[in-house]
Amino acid sequence: MTSPILSSLGDKPSLTTDRGLQRAEEILMAARDILVAEGYAGLTLRGIAMRVNASLSNVQHYYKGLDALMEALLIYLMDGYQRQIETVIKSMGDSTQRERLLAVMDLLLSEGRKTEVCGVFVEAWALGQRLPFAAQVMEQIQERERKEFYKLMYGMNPVIGAKECKQRAALSVMLIHGLMVQIPHEGTSPLSRKQMEDAIRHQVLQLATVP
Repeated sequence: MTSPILSSLGDKPSLTTDRGLQRAEEILMAARDILVAEGYAGLTLRGIAMRVNASLSNVQHYYKGLDALMEALLIYLMDGYQRQIETVIKSMGDSTQRERLLAVMDLLLSEGRKTEVCGVFVEAWALGQRLPFAAQVMEQIQERERKEFYKLMYGMNPVIGAKECKQRAALSVMLIHGLMVQIPHEGTSPLSRKQMEDAIRHQVLQLATVP
């Protein structure tokens, strides 16, 4: 699989030196931190340049504008999650299909507890309501996860056909993404975070196995 940083840079072969990749990642991480702390309204290329101790022109050398940078950040994060999922699955060679499904759910739920993850995706979903590029990237993220859940779920109960399983995989992704918009602190909901995660695990297993 292509490096997440290379994917985020698109067709910029001149920027693929080790130092160039390192600088591109520094820029993305600075953008992520500002986005989480201040929201999209507080995100500027100049602010990112100051945070990574670079010139504005240097940042623009990698990412021409905020839309391009935001799209690159989402692609970078999306590819990172895909790698984590693949690593988990590969490490569970002789495990059952149920165990692999639970392991992937646990990975995504644990990522959803991280403030930096919630912050980025809450902003991205909001941007998707008015900016086509954000809507497109968020759809790509969910489509990848729908396909992954379909592969994990299909066949757990042979009675559930492929079309139905795809719909159930989509519902599973919606459940997990729905929890990600919740502020990951205790005391903000009548149910604890653990109770909500346990309910999602139970519901996804039901979707995978109950006709």
